[in-house]
Amino acid sequence: MKNLVIRALTGAVLLGVMITAIMMPPYIFGIVFFALTMLCLYEFYNLCYRVEQAKPISRWAMCGGGMLFLSVYLSQYYQIPYLVPLIYVPFFTGTFVVELFRNNGSPILNVAMSLLGHIYVALPFSCMCMIESMGADGSAPGANWQGSLLVLAFFIAIWVSDTGAYLSGRAFGRHKLYERVSPKKSWEGFIGGFILATASGYCFGKFCPNLPAINGHELCEWQWAVFFAFMCVLGTLGDLVESLFKRYFKVKDSSNMLPGHGGFLDRFDSAIIAAPFAYVILLFFFTK
Repeated sequence: MKNLVIRALTGAVLLGVMITAIMMPPYIFGIVFFALTMLCLYEFYNLCYRVEQAKPISRWAMCGGGMLFLSVYLSQYYQIPYLVPLIYVPFFTGTFVVELFRNNGSPILNVAMSLLGHIYVALPFSCMCMIESMGADGSAPGANWQGSLLVLAFFIAIWVSDTGAYLSGRAFGRHKLYERVSPKKSWEGFIGGFILATASGYCFGKFCPNLPAINGHELCEWQWAVFFAFMCVLGTLGDLVESLFKRYFKVKDSSNMLPGHGGFLDRFDSAIIAAPFAYVILLFFFTK
């Protein structure tokens, strides 16, 4: 009972912080999501050190991942595209140069794991910045409520999918979804999450007031249903990917920083894989 209370309290605080950060002005969004990026990178590189012969350049790589997020955030906020190569590329190239002067573990593993953190963690969080900036015209930084609502819709799709999968899996779960990687997940849970996410997307498009209208185009109910359905599928894959990584690293949770929930990677595993696709899908829908 005590563990359930701790889990519920931690979840409520995290949910409150997330919603507040999403709906507040972009500089609040940037601060909170930058912090989340760095915390996830910290967990990821700590896990990498569990692999024999792997000694990623963790401090340099964390700076590089942070600069990737920051460069995307600033380029979107101020509408200056060249900031990404200007700020991030030196850290990307520098990873190889720094490893040249180290003599610690396997250089291939070190570089590969250092840059994998950028791809697996920093890039998806950067895509959330790009979603948040959709609809901004560059004339009034800090007033783009449309992008905030899109990010909120993205996370609602992930949360609804996870909730539906958990409840239906507990009630009807019989057939394993992918037992080798995640023995607790079932096809029944996935189908339940998919149905609930798709229905929620349709209802979101039909009943949510003041839906974003970007480039003069507002998404209809079926497009929101498709978006939520894709997020369910991609979120499930993200969960399985992190489970695969944790099996490789031989750990149960990515860390113990969130009481009752494990680590930040455990909470954002679904969103990490889904975010780049979410940006592409929304870009396609709004520019079609």
